[in-house]
Amino acid sequence: MSKLTREEKVRRYHAIYDQIYLNPRIHIHEISKNLKLARNTVTGYLDEMYESGILFGPGLRLKYYSGLDKYIYLVKFDDPYLAFDQLQKDPRIQYSAMYFGDWNMMLMSDARYDVSQIPGFETMLFGGERYDMLTPHTSFAGWKTSFQKIKQVMSEFDPEKADDPDFTTRSAPDWDREEWTLFQEYQHDFRKKVTPVLRKHLISSDKFYRWMATLPETTNIFLQFFADGARSYTHFRFFFKTMYADAVTSLLSSLPTSITSIYVEGGVIVTLSIKSDVVSTFLGLFNTIHRMRTTGMIQKFHQAIGTVYYSKEED
Repeated sequence: MSKLTREEKVRRYHAIYDQIYLNPRIHIHEISKNLKLARNTVTGYLDEMYESGILFGPGLRLKYYSGLDKYIYLVKFDDPYLAFDQLQKDPRIQYSAMYFGDWNMMLMSDARYDVSQIPGFETMLFGGERYDMLTPHTSFAGWKTSFQKIKQVMSEFDPEKADDPDFTTRSAPDWDREEWTLFQEYQHDFRKKVTPVLRKHLISSDKFYRWMATLPETTNIFLQFFADGARSYTHFRFFFKTMYADAVTSLLSSLPTSITSIYVEGGVIVTLSIKSDVVSTFLGLFNTIHRMRTTGMIQKFHQAIGTVYYSKEED
């Protein structure tokens, strides 16, 4: 039996990612059946994908509703290392990351946070409520093909047909204590086995499946795919000031690596991952950003490159 080429293997990785994207809790035997691969092969590939940083997730992220109280800040400090160290010790901070660029610190909190209290504070580029967090589907395509598709989609952009969601009309999930417990159990690992969780909290399987039925309306699936492993890419974060956040997210999801979109008031914060060893991808990215401005899809943008991060969930 001939050995698979790298491209053939990545194609299989992406096919497995596709299956999980369509059904995050799909069983291995179903993936095996759908892709006509042996169960052990699928299991082995999944292990490789997680170990190599090719696949992250799936997890759950709450859809925004009034009263969610999630906040995000893009800030510049005189000494970001000192600020980063202090933020890690603050129980109000859920996530912080250092950057090199128009800001050097991004932080998320569960309440409004006075960033000016941190020693070395200089300026705040953005501070406000965090709305939805999305990881759109990633296609299997080359960089050249992806940028050609982006160029075509951009040429068809019509501001009058763009329609962003109205976050203010949403209500909190109508969950009881047990259902919130299920969310806490599964928010960072949606493929976690059911029986141990139900036994741990004395929750019935009927309750679990009723809760599952509410998820499309209350949560977004967080799933990321990086064909060559996340460490092989330069991770840019852009803050786009725009009235067309959905259009921006849809356009940039044509790239062959996962993007993360964080909707905020007046714009969207997007993480894009570009191959570090291919100059043409950098040129393609910045040509894309330029065209987004000239078409009116975005009004302005700021950018930075991530260096190191801290997340409370990983403590």
